Parts: sequence; structure tokens; C-alpha cells
Amino acid sequence: YEKQTRSITGSQGTNYWQNSADYEIDVKINSYSQTLNATARIFYYNNSPHSLDKIVFRTYQDFSKPGKSRDWEVNERYLTGGMEISKLNINSVDIDLKSKSVSRGGTNLVIKFDTPLNPKSTCDITIDWSFKIPEDFPRMGKYDSTSYMIGHWYPQVSVFDDIDGWDMIDYKGQVEYYNDFNNFNVRITTDRPNMCVWATGVLQNPSDILNDNYLKMYNVALKGQDFFEVDCSLLDADNQLTKNNGNNVWYFKAENIPDFAFATSDHYKWKMKNVNSGKVNLHAAFRPNALAYNKYDVFSIAEKFIEFMGNSYPGVQYPYPSMTVFNGEGGMEYPMIINDDDTETWESTVYLTSHEMSHTFFPFYMGTNERKYAWMDEGWAVFLPQEFQSAMNIIAPVDSNRDTNRIDSKAYNVRAYLRTSGTFYDIPMLSISNQLRSPSYRLNAYNKSALVYDILKDMVGEDMFKGFLKEYIRIWNGKHPTPYDFFNLFNTFTKTNYNWFWKKWFMEFGTTDLSITEVNQTDDNTLNIVITNKGGLPVPVEISITDRNNKNIVINKNASVWVNSQTISISEKLVDKVSVIILGNKYIPDINLKDNEYKSN
Repeated sequence: YEKQTRSITGSQGTNYWQNSADYEIDVKINSYSQTLNATARIFYYNNSPHSLDKIVFRTYQDFSKPGKSRDWEVNERYLTGGMEISKLNINSVDIDLKSKSVSRGGTNLVIKFDTPLNPKSTCDITIDWSFKIPEDFPRMGKYDSTSYMIGHWYPQVSVFDDIDGWDMIDYKGQVEYYNDFNNFNVRITTDRPNMCVWATGVLQNPSDILNDNYLKMYNVALKGQDFFEVDCSLLDADNQLTKNNGNNVWYFKAENIPDFAFATSDHYKWKMKNVNSGKVNLHAAFRPNALAYNKYDVFSIAEKFIEFMGNSYPGVQYPYPSMTVFNGEGGMEYPMIINDDDTETWESTVYLTSHEMSHTFFPFYMGTNERKYAWMDEGWAVFLPQEFQSAMNIIAPVDSNRDTNRIDSKAYNVRAYLRTSGTFYDIPMLSISNQLRSPSYRLNAYNKSALVYDILKDMVGEDMFKGFLKEYIRIWNGKHPTPYDFFNLFNTFTKTNYNWFWKKWFMEFGTTDLSITEVNQTDDNTLNIVITNKGGLPVPVEISITDRNNKNIVINKNASVWVNSQTISISEKLVDKVSVIILGNKYIPDINLKDNEYKSN
């Protein structure tokens, strides 16, 4: 704040800055040896007021090297040699990777400059590298002989920011990423017939790659007039999707994004159409027998979620020109492409797809630091699917094997939170994410944070909450907000000081535990109830009162009732004597329900 890079109002300060880079990359995939070879020219722009005495690269593929420190054990047969760098040139000087000016440890490569990189100047970097595509690398890798999700694959200049300087946090597998906003021109060379590539950005040269009949279908789909759909597993030598027996260069371009990833296969089903009123090229690429594709129509789910994000939450139009849902393993997000496992139910298809696509805004469009504060993106990626699934309940398909009304991811998240809340694993949310292990990490990153966003919505009202979310995105998209920017902007937008709330949920130990501690009813049937917040964390209050004639009254109070006290008193005039009082509901977490019910004698 003193340097005015940030403002106490929650916006950028007058001296805010951030660095960036342009990446020109040529990459070849050898699907016979399962290796990647690439060369890149990187222009790194020091937009800061600081002279840089070094530059830091992330070499994420070193995660799979023997001896690397990891957050979990791995099978040794999946280990590789990591990223092998054969050439590195900086500002026309060849760098000896064995020299004293170079240090390489974990997943960081640090090069000290002989001459500092001055403010407002550019660093010109050329680098050649290769690696074996791993089988058991978190979030990316080889799924069969030709099907790969290629993420964390290029030497990436780390973030130098106004908070920490260079980001030197080592990647150990659990926490995710933090990147600047860069431009990418990437050319991907394939080596098999019908080998398809889906990637971040927009394909620039479909006419160089697709045979004429498929190119016509593709162009029609680009106009949103019909689907481009092909099952590559059914193609043969007389009916090829790609030219040149698949020896092609797929050229993708993407601007002002934090990362680039791509995926390949020669036997997937591929469906594409321009959706969202001509704004987004939507792709689905799945194994031919995938339930998510064939039974649950993952393409339609992704299309509906793009519309939902623009029209409901967060109420901002999907900001990129493309999106691909790729069928790999687990679940992982990259800008404009996500990695989805196949799913066994319609509900899981809806949740997984919308969860990974939510990351489009958080962290990609918003530039948050997942390494330090994973709740700033994962919490939204739980909250937004909860809202989406509630809307999708209306059109849930009929299936005799299940209850279509059981979709309730919000209640599920409350139960997940309660499994760990109040234990020794439950620590304040501002604890740095890369220092945590599960279950502490997962509790803070996913469960607590989604709860907090829901409590905030209840506390200020949905209209105010949606208004804040739009303003937060408007001010901080393409930049690097911190937790304090989020807190301060919320205070500014709502014109209310919620520091008491941030302090309790983010900075102090506590849990969610309300109790009925006193009940009395006067002669005129005025019921007086005292509720105590034994856990300390502010949550909403719901009280269900039933009198002896079975008349029911429900009283709701939002979490602001706990601003000044850990006890509240509620009075209600009844017609008859009280019979039963129930405190709470399935959406309000409470670790001890034994003191949440009162029955009169």
C-alpha cells in the first residue's frame, strides 16, 4: 500500500505493474516413442520498476525424476528423466547449465544474470528441450499409445510480482499454479493418420490439416449451423480425417492467457460447434465408449454451463474463443481445455465438467495465486457448480435407477466440511496452501471456501453478491488479486466493514457449532430463545418452532448476527405453548447436533 501497487479499497494502486511474456513454440510429438521435442523463443518483458538479477523458469516435468520431493509416493516404473534441456540462450549468450550462475532444484531452474535486466526492458530467450511423456504425472500424461494430455510441458518463466518478487515455490504435486498473462503461438507436429490436436486457443490452419469433406463440415460448425462430429476410431486409409497421413503442423494462437496445454488422439470421438451466439468454439473429445459422451451428452452440459456462467453465475460472459472437454483421467483445468475422466452418472458428468470449466474465471481469467491461496479458485469451482446443478435439477434426465431429486452438491459439501472441521486438521484459511497436506489442504481449498461464499451470499443478498462478483472480475481480470484485495473490495462494494468476518473465517481457529442454550416462554406465550455460537465461526441461523397444535414457524437470520457477540436472543409470540425447537438445517454446518433440539415437557 505504501508503494501504491495496491489500494486499500481493493483495486490496483496507481503504481500497479505485472510482467508478461510472448512464447513462440514448435513442438513435435513422437507417438511411437512417446516423447516430446520442442524449441521455443520467449520474449520476457520486465514491466516492473525493479532491476532483475536473475530469471526463474519452472521445469514441471522434473516432478517425475527419481529423487524428487513429492507430496505422495509414486510407482518407480512411471519415473522419467524429467525435462532435458539441450540448449538455452539468453540475450544472445549461450548458458552453460553446469556453471555456478545456474541452479536447478525441484522444479525450478534459476539463471543469474551477469548484467541485471533493467526495468521496462526485454529478455530474449531461446530454449530447446525434450522429455518422455509420463504415464503417472498428476493432471497430464499418456493415457494410451496415442492419447495424451500435454500440460506443464514447456519451460515457463515464473512470476515476478509486487508481493513476493520471484515465485520460487517448488511444485510437489498437490497445489497447482500461478502464472502471468502471456501470448502464445504454438505449432504442434503430429505423426500418425487422423492424429487430432485440441488445444488452448484457436486453430489457425484447419485447411492445411483436414481433408476437403471434413473441412467443409468443420467450417459449417464454425458458423454454428451444424455439428462437426467424427468417430476417429472408425476411419481407415480410404477415409482419413487428416491430410498427409497425419504428418501435419497444427497451429494454435492464444492471447493474454496464463498457460497453454494441448491434447492428442487418433481414435477419439470429436464433436464441435460454435455456441454461445457465435462467441465460443466448443469441442468434446472422448473415448468412443465413454458414458459421458454417449449417454450423458457432455457437449450439451458444457454448452449449458457456458450459457449459465454468462447469464447467472458469475454473470460474466465466457471470456475466451474456445473450450475443449477432453477425456483423459481424473479432472484438471487449463485455459480453454479441461481434462475429464469418464463419469458413471449424469450428476457426476455435470459436476466434474462444470467444476473444471469454472476455473476459466478462477484462476485463469483472474490470475490468482493457487500455490499460496488455493481457496481463491477452488472455492469458486465448488460454489459455481453448486448453483449450476441446482439449475440443472429442473432438466435432470429420468432414470429408473436413481432419484432425480437427489442432486444436492451444496449439502454434500457441508457434509464433507463436517468430516474434518473441529479436528486438528482444521486450521485458518489464510494458511499458505503449499505448506499444507490433505485433509487440511482440501478442507481449506474446497469445502470451507465454498461455504464462505455461500454464507456471504446469504449475508448480503443475492443481488449484492452477484454485483460484487461482477465488479471483482471487472477490476481484477488479467491481473493478480490477493486475499486482501478480495476482502477490501468486498468491504468497499458493500459499503460495510466485514473485517470481523474475514478475521474469524480466515485468520483464527474455530469451527461451526451452534447450540440452544436457553428457552423460556412467558404467560402470554412469548417464546425467548438464546442461541450460542460455541464454535466461533459466523454461520446463518435457522430456527424451526412447532407448537402443541403442530403450527410451525421458521425464523432465519444471516451470519451478521454474530458481528458483536457469541450469543443472540430471539423472541417470537406464539398462539400456544412450544412443543419442539430445531436449530439448523442441512445447509448450515454444525459439528454437534446434540444441543440443537429442544422439547418441552
